[in-house]
Amino acid sequence: MARVFSPVLFLCVFISLFLSSSAQTCRSYSFSSNRQFSSCNDLPVLDSFIHWTYDESSQTLQIAYRHTKVSSSSWVAWAINPSSTGMIGSQALVAYQLSNGTAFAYTSPVTSYSTSLAPGSLSFTVSNLSATYVNEEMTIFATLQLPNNSTTLNQLWQVGPLEGDTPSTHLTSGDNVKSKGTLNLLSGGATTTENTTTTENNTTGNPSSSAQACSSYSFSSNTQFSSCTSLPVLNSFLHWTYDESSGTLRIAYRHTGVSSSNWVAWAINPSSTGMIGAQSLVAYQHSNGTVLAYTSPVTSYSTRLEQGSLSFEVSDLSATYGNEEMIIFATLQLPNNSPTVNHLWQVGPLSQNTPSIHSTSGDNVNSRATLNLLSGEATTTGSSIRRRRNVHGVLNAVSWGTLMPLGAIIARYLKVFKSADPAWFYLHVACQTSAYIVGVAGWATGIKLGSDSSGIVHRAHRNIGIVLFCLGTLQVFALLLRPKKDHKYRFYWNIYHHSIGYSVIILSVVNIFKGFDILDLDNENWKRAYIGIIAFLGFNALLLEAITWKIVLKRRSRNSEKSHHGANGVNGYGARSQQV
Repeated sequence: MARVFSPVLFLCVFISLFLSSSAQTCRSYSFSSNRQFSSCNDLPVLDSFIHWTYDESSQTLQIAYRHTKVSSSSWVAWAINPSSTGMIGSQALVAYQLSNGTAFAYTSPVTSYSTSLAPGSLSFTVSNLSATYVNEEMTIFATLQLPNNSTTLNQLWQVGPLEGDTPSTHLTSGDNVKSKGTLNLLSGGATTTENTTTTENNTTGNPSSSAQACSSYSFSSNTQFSSCTSLPVLNSFLHWTYDESSGTLRIAYRHTGVSSSNWVAWAINPSSTGMIGAQSLVAYQHSNGTVLAYTSPVTSYSTRLEQGSLSFEVSDLSATYGNEEMIIFATLQLPNNSPTVNHLWQVGPLSQNTPSIHSTSGDNVNSRATLNLLSGEATTTGSSIRRRRNVHGVLNAVSWGTLMPLGAIIARYLKVFKSADPAWFYLHVACQTSAYIVGVAGWATGIKLGSDSSGIVHRAHRNIGIVLFCLGTLQVFALLLRPKKDHKYRFYWNIYHHSIGYSVIILSVVNIFKGFDILDLDNENWKRAYIGIIAFLGFNALLLEAITWKIVLKRRSRNSEKSHHGANGVNGYGARSQQV
């Protein structure tokens, strides 16, 4: 029995080791050049790692920046910004593979958002700069003479495409706008700047932190606003002045890092937190160079943001575009004079001066929140949905995707061992029942997510999930109708039970991978972990298949020999019958 259950026990150890491996990534890494660094940190996004040795007496920093899963047609960069946490002013180390196959590393000061990362001297001395590119991993080595002898740095890291042998603009959404933070060289403590701002906006409700990111902005028209907040996604900011007595709201919505081939929008939804019913202000640059701003009520998910009147009065509507930044100005007569509003903001592509549908994944589905105009408190509704999506994924991966196959393995292979009878049956029932209960919880969270994410429909994932729930429920009820072993219908019941069971397992695995694709995971470790679990279960199933077939064939051989000897009277019964 110990040999039988060892694969199950090893599975638990395997899962725990696999899931914990991400925390050990940088410390277990060995450089091929036998270089040693005293500290390292797993950067939270873009599959990157920073290794360093800091000499406080000489103020020198020896670093190795590793960027994994990067193609030869991409550039990578790691930078220090001595003056702020943003992109402008950062002093970058850039590397990419030239078309001739050599890895090229150089320095580049970033002075504008439209930078092409041209080579140039940094504000501090850099020596021993080099780079290697092996197995889709780019590593930059350098020694820096730190400015101001600071032990805490503002760091940024990035990846983008190459055009020929020249860096092109990186993405301006998702992880590419979250790849910045502070790093303490002595303690190794790291804080992601993006996450800090978001947490303070969403959790504490304290507007002061977000105000520090937007209050220093000066409008070219010298327009002043009493409050502002840095919106957590899509590089956006909202400035406002609210007159509670008259119920008027004067706003400026700023969207940075946006090209002239994009539209942007900011909206209030008086009736819900979703897209339908949103009363939006839209702006984009026309092909003739003029900036167009107008109002558009959203009445369907297939909206083209056609011009139309809103459910409340809008005046002084205008927009400006410059330096990849679109700003919408307007004065609103708030409905119901409520100091708390549901607001949404968005960006999408233009098609011949007409707004096209925006992306329906990543930050574009998280760009909504509630905002208290008096206190400045903001709560992002997208983060709640993201958490529920993660819960939904974990519940289903554990139940339908892991416990169900494990229960099938127990039933198919353990019953071959006589010592495991009837324990295998109770283990099988316990495993499948647990999987069904947890799976129903995961299915219910999916139904709730669907109702709360109006307009976002993943038909194949949803339909497979409904089929799985129905088939799983049939299996549970079929247990109550299970005939006895010698019943004439037991043979047909077995065919039904096995067919439905294996169908559920196959559909479960397929749907879980569809779910991973929908989640568009920032961190691929969860997907790799599940692949590892399935591979481990499959390997053990093949191993047990071979072992159990060997046992079954031996038993058949023994039974065949006994039957043969009995027919020739060797066992005594045949001899006695002949005597009679």
